[in-house]
Amino acid sequence: MAESTPEIQSIRVPDAETPPGTPKKTGSSAWRWNVGLVIFLMMIIPSSVMGILYYREVVATYYVTRNPLPRSARDMASDVGRMMIGDIRDTMTLGKTLSRATESGSPAGIHDTLGRYVLKGHLGHFAGWSVYDAKNREIGGFESQNLRAYQNATRDIVDRLRASGGPALISRPIYNFRNHAVLLLLAVPILKPGQASDTTPLGYLVGVENFSETFGPYLFRPKQKDAPGLSYIASSGGHILASSNRLLVGQNMSEIGLGTVLDRFRQGRSGGFKDYVKGEKYLFGSALLGDLQGITDHSWIVVLQAPEDVVMVKAQRMRFIMDLVAFVVAPILFFVDCFFLYRSLRSST
Repeated sequence: MAESTPEIQSIRVPDAETPPGTPKKTGSSAWRWNVGLVIFLMMIIPSSVMGILYYREVVATYYVTRNPLPRSARDMASDVGRMMIGDIRDTMTLGKTLSRATESGSPAGIHDTLGRYVLKGHLGHFAGWSVYDAKNREIGGFESQNLRAYQNATRDIVDRLRASGGPALISRPIYNFRNHAVLLLLAVPILKPGQASDTTPLGYLVGVENFSETFGPYLFRPKQKDAPGLSYIASSGGHILASSNRLLVGQNMSEIGLGTVLDRFRQGRSGGFKDYVKGEKYLFGSALLGDLQGITDHSWIVVLQAPEDVVMVKAQRMRFIMDLVAFVVAPILFFVDCFFLYRSLRSST
């Protein structure tokens, strides 16, 4: 009979008892993590709020420096100057075509030549033309009756051009306050083909145009939504020569609350700036119209203006969003900090 092998039973060794008062390893590690997170949140909350507020001002400054009005004023001044130079060149070309009719002294020939070029050319916005001989005697014209009321001014500009010489001369503004219009006279010498302007001309051609009506439609208007924006061209005396609001033509800037703009103009300053007009804050963009030096006696300024709250609507919206983020993120981080602080205190007891 085979001997039976005794069954080997496993012996279970009981765990050693943990001395009282000794924290468990897992709880100790969690407590350290909670304390570290609390300290981190205590540092990140104020730095986050300060970062948001700093970015808020950076964004607002960005939109201020990107104020579109100064750039638009420069573009508008360039466009107006280019159009006026174009009118002067076309008038000088027209003067050369009148050399034969002026030399012969034929009123019919002068009328036909002017009509042929004026009605079909780029000078159709001129209201009338007159031709004077070398002795300042009117010898013909086209729609010249429109210059009859300004005959003294017409003869004066011819005398001044004869005395000064040069390719062209623009008169001082002539104000028609009843019709909110500003007229300009443009005079050029009538020369033979190939003749220089500094020699004795055959005569002089003078045209009259309604400056405010011609250039008013081309003036920019701030395109921000619901913006009561305004643009205008003003003389050094402060009188508005053309405007997107025709009712302002002929008025003086000092009389409509724009004295500060006029002062900057007289100091030769242009660009963007802020100012109050009748208690409301406006942003301005201005540019000097300097392409006509020597052709006109007065420098002019081009101005664009719009309410600041309209131009700065993007900056104000961004400031609101940043304020909202700052006042929402900070409380949330604070409550998260309190929660982890509470957990760390409970786990340590």
